[in-house]
Amino acid sequence: MKQKLLIILIASIFVIASVAIGTAAGIAKLNTQTIETTNQQINENSAQASMFTAIINFQLYVGDGCACTPVTGASISAWGLDIEDNDSAVTDDIGVCSLELEINYNYKVTIEAEEFHMIEFDFLVVDDQDFTFYLDEVDESPSLGLSLVHRLFSNI
Repeated sequence: MKQKLLIILIASIFVIASVAIGTAAGIAKLNTQTIETTNQQINENSAQASMFTAIINFQLYVGDGCACTPVTGASISAWGLDIEDNDSAVTDDIGVCSLELEINYNYKVTIEAEEFHMIEFDFLVVDDQDFTFYLDEVDESPSLGLSLVHRLFSNI
């Protein structure tokens, strides 16, 4: 009788130990998977954090005060200075266009329109921004210096 109890006791201890080891292994595996999933989510969130964009609106005009008129068909381009990103657009019939640029990066912007001086500037995108520019028309008349040179050579 004592021997049967001893065998049952040893078998019970063996079963309990096996279940405990199996449970501990399962918990360890689950913890490892949870840690890996958490690390993956952190990495994905970090990658997405740099992908936030801002809308940069541009309005282009020519003239002064109430006499200003929209500049249509102007090309506006932005190139990332510290990121591989760029965007470009053309102003519509009310002189407006928008670019979508990544936040916390520097860009070089150029504004070009026929018959107007080009504008170029660098800026850091911090959030949605609005820019309004009054463009200067290119002076097609010959400058005084060129007229003088032309008159000198025409007299020779």
